[in-house]
Amino acid sequence: MMDWDAKARAQLSRPGDLAQDFCLWPYDPPRAPSDDALRSVALLYKSFDGAGLGPEMAALTDAIRDTWGRFATVWGMKWSAAGPSWEFYFYDYARAHRRLGIGDFLKATAPWLNCALTPDDSLPYFMFSVEIASQHLAGAPLDQIDIYMGNPGSNVSSGICYGLTQAGYEMRNFYFFFDAQREAQQIHDKLTESIYLPLAKVNVTDLLWPEMAGVQTVVVANKQRRDGLYFSRIRAAQLAHFLQKQDFPAALQGFLAENHDALDHHLYDVGWDFACDADGRVHPVKGSFYGLL
Repeated sequence: MMDWDAKARAQLSRPGDLAQDFCLWPYDPPRAPSDDALRSVALLYKSFDGAGLGPEMAALTDAIRDTWGRFATVWGMKWSAAGPSWEFYFYDYARAHRRLGIGDFLKATAPWLNCALTPDDSLPYFMFSVEIASQHLAGAPLDQIDIYMGNPGSNVSSGICYGLTQAGYEMRNFYFFFDAQREAQQIHDKLTESIYLPLAKVNVTDLLWPEMAGVQTVVVANKQRRDGLYFSRIRAAQLAHFLQKQDFPAALQGFLAENHDALDHHLYDVGWDFACDADGRVHPVKGSFYGLL
């Protein structure tokens, strides 16, 4: 058995640690780290604890960090009615001239993941991601890898996600980044220009929560079967609100509450997919939050 709680509490920050968001863009920390400050990866390890994962996940994450380097991979812990999963995001803005690609990931993780997909690393993607659940560590095939391409011509920063499966590539998502302070009207318009929202009935504050005041960036995602909304660069107290609102496991929420001061020198990124019924009531479908490995 892995003692994930002890591993989480051992993830002490160091003066040279990088401060980067879920796009690996640098930010100014909101406060100086406390004497017992923790790296954000402590939250990742605590999420493994709640899921009862074994040493295979420790070996897998170590292999990723050893191949890409510390603070070079973004992790996302996802939570829905189906349970937890974890997605790892690998950026290289050199695109087709990248240092490492999907083939390198498959090689580094081959002892723990069963994947027969054949990627094309000549494509000019700037990021790829892999979502892993407990069944993949037990031998279930990893049957999808996502790649993210730029979207030239848009008047806001945006990207396109394609999913690679045995059937080939399919378009999955469009993502649009907005400055939360300067582009409030555009965020509202982007959210409400949707086939999934009954515009006359929905209350936009059910999506743009007042508790997220001060967020630096809002991302709106148009997905195949629903839309998604992301709040980028929020404080630890806002992350706690998000985890509570999305009903993340109590042990994870408790760990964040107990270690709030030790984790409050980071800015966090969170996102959620939502459904909306005919009466305009918004229902979360899946929530996720992010940090650096």
